[in-house]
Amino acid sequence: MTNNDTNDAMTKQTLLITGGAGFIGSHVVRLLVYKYPDYRIVNLDALTYAGNLENLRDVEHAPNYVFERADITSPDEIKALFEKYRPDGVIHLAAESHVDRSIANPLAFVETNVMGTVNLLNAARNIWKDDAGGKRFYHVSTDEVYGSLGEEGLFTEETRYDPRSPYSASKAASDHFVRAYFHTYDLPVVLSNCSNNYGPNHFPEKLIPLIINNIKQDKPLPVYGDGKYTRDWLWVKDHASAIDTIFHKGRTGETYNIGGNNEWKNIDLVEKLCDIMDELLGKPAGASRRLITFVKDRPGHDRRYAIDASKLKTELGWEPSIKAEAGFRETAQWYLDNDAWLQHVVSGAYQQYYNQQYQTTGNK
Repeated sequence: MTNNDTNDAMTKQTLLITGGAGFIGSHVVRLLVYKYPDYRIVNLDALTYAGNLENLRDVEHAPNYVFERADITSPDEIKALFEKYRPDGVIHLAAESHVDRSIANPLAFVETNVMGTVNLLNAARNIWKDDAGGKRFYHVSTDEVYGSLGEEGLFTEETRYDPRSPYSASKAASDHFVRAYFHTYDLPVVLSNCSNNYGPNHFPEKLIPLIINNIKQDKPLPVYGDGKYTRDWLWVKDHASAIDTIFHKGRTGETYNIGGNNEWKNIDLVEKLCDIMDELLGKPAGASRRLITFVKDRPGHDRRYAIDASKLKTELGWEPSIKAEAGFRETAQWYLDNDAWLQHVVSGAYQQYYNQQYQTTGNK
């Protein structure tokens, strides 16, 4: 644990961020730590393969930041942390999120995404049972719960759920539990469903960092099926900004869709990344495109996702800040500038950071 000597009397409120060492979570934690110096930000993360404390080196000694290593699948650990910090708000991002991994091991996704969410809901309900005024449980979910779109149309907050993978089914179940606790127990909740994120600190098994890393190493660039699967890509810092907005301004019990207004077919995105990387690396135009390799399709692969985020814009005034090519270019440049971070992730060395920074000093 770090900086647990925060002066509670000076703390406006305590926010518990689950999965705060992950890709999206680390950007949310960083934003909140810097933007709200009078908040105490508690980062709860189990530090599984996708949790990386190196993502948060710049805030780890901030006076309003605390890290706790815990597993949301353990009711006892979660109960103890809620009693210790008595958070005023929860932003729940911790989740197993990779579709391919869910196909290989569905049960792990049920345990983390469903049971873990219910453990958090129970802990929040218990702590807030006497006074839920000003409290909020914010559940961050995915557009994949809506299923697949055809060539036209957009997911809205009213779209019927139709999950197609073990991952999206587990997230759909967790969404339903959050809403059930709102209706049954009057737990003050808010939800959001986002499109595909991209940006700095993304674990390199995901498409964009995978393509960037493989281009650097002159390795094949795998593209599923015919490459025409379409996704709406959301800049991760825009997502963090949207989460901040929804947490503070969203209406209790409501769901808000968060999108990037940035649809790309996979093959078009990969080709764009090839061109950007060729330019940044000083390669001849078209050099990286020769690495594109079509591979066997993923089972149950959803054809298209696209988000209608008009409710978020109309009600809360949020919209994405960055255009597609600028965001892709900035992402590619970040990975080139942070090769040590990438190599630590690829080699697994990043998992030693917790022991070096926390256990050696006697802190949790």
